Amino acid sequence: MAFSIPDTALANILFRAARDRNRKRMSPFSYAYQPDRNVFDAIIALGQYRPDGKLIAVQIDFEKYFDSIPRNYLEKLIDDEGTVSLTPHERFVFKKFLRHKFGGSVDFWSNNFQKRHRGTPQGNSLSLFLANLANDPLDKKLSRQAGRFVRFADDVVAFCDRHEDAELISHRFEEHCESSGLRINRAKSPGIAAVSIHKQEIRTISEFKYLGYSLSGEGLKMPAEKVRQYQKKFSRLTHIYLIQPLNFGFRSDRSSAVGGFDWELLGLISEIRRSIYGGLDERDIQQFIWHGRRLKRMQGLMGFYCILEDCRRLRILDGWMVNHIRRAMVLRNKILAQRYGASCPTPTNSQLISGSWLNLAAWNGSPDEVEAGLPSFVRGWRAARKHYLTFGLEDVQPPEYGGDSSLNFVI
Repeated sequence: MAFSIPDTALANILFRAARDRNRKRMSPFSYAYQPDRNVFDAIIALGQYRPDGKLIAVQIDFEKYFDSIPRNYLEKLIDDEGTVSLTPHERFVFKKFLRHKFGGSVDFWSNNFQKRHRGTPQGNSLSLFLANLANDPLDKKLSRQAGRFVRFADDVVAFCDRHEDAELISHRFEEHCESSGLRINRAKSPGIAAVSIHKQEIRTISEFKYLGYSLSGEGLKMPAEKVRQYQKKFSRLTHIYLIQPLNFGFRSDRSSAVGGFDWELLGLISEIRRSIYGGLDERDIQQFIWHGRRLKRMQGLMGFYCILEDCRRLRILDGWMVNHIRRAMVLRNKILAQRYGASCPTPTNSQLISGSWLNLAAWNGSPDEVEAGLPSFVRGWRAARKHYLTFGLEDVQPPEYGGDSSLNFVI
């Protein structure tokens, strides 16, 4: 399914032309693949909804959306001038694109290709325009219902006040699938639920998860499973830096409890800082929080969570990270003593946080060149939040959307 460079270049030109020409015609509630809208706008739009009564959420998942859109349905939309504005040449290319033949690496050399009947060919920007176009009729139906909805590619969610309205919204999904040929993933569709900390007469959830955020009566916060996901990733990073290399030997000039230095620990802290702060250093964060010196950019994990309103789970991550690294250092020192007769620093929590575990006398360069203190999720969020409230979403880099209902962060 790989496309040549000329095909990809042509697809990018046609995608931008078709997208810009139809921006006012297609749904304003679609937030993916748009130059002036992104994941932040979708989350903010949902977070601003304030119901008169109960908050009821409706979320329906499509089954293998990009792979299951019927070709005939897409061609019908392409030919409908009332739905989309395309030149005759663009229509011709779009249809050729939908009929693109494909095959495996073995089949390629024997010229044994398969003919496509469903789905949009991946790896090409034209599929992004078609993915939005396929659900545009659903957007128009949902826009006539009570409440508020947003769509990010194939990820559609709606909020309303009454269960009757939620039933109508769910019915609109069924109608759309019947007319388009799309399929609902019954096993993975959350369906209708009341969002409340108190038990309701219908299925009740304490918070609603969407695009990496949780929405509840307490505001926007990091989902609990995201906390576990980041713990797992940072735990793996700690193992790679501190424990795993000991299986292949040890250089005494890399670490010494007597000398008060440990370059592997310093490397781990730098890697964690890059992930949380997105390339900014501690001085940048502190200067912005206390003195308002503007940051050049805001990206990384905390850049994404700049619109977070509840930071309690970030405090949990901060405490977990300090304790986890301290325990790893104790284990590392034990392994070094048993295998190599060497040692490494075993700093306390406060020493890890402040960076005082590092003996700067062992650092050949300027003390300003090294930052040995652990970064903080809460501190990063404070800077990101201040940046958002001061400058809006300008210079904030959203995560990439992978086309498989997942948002990809650099960790």
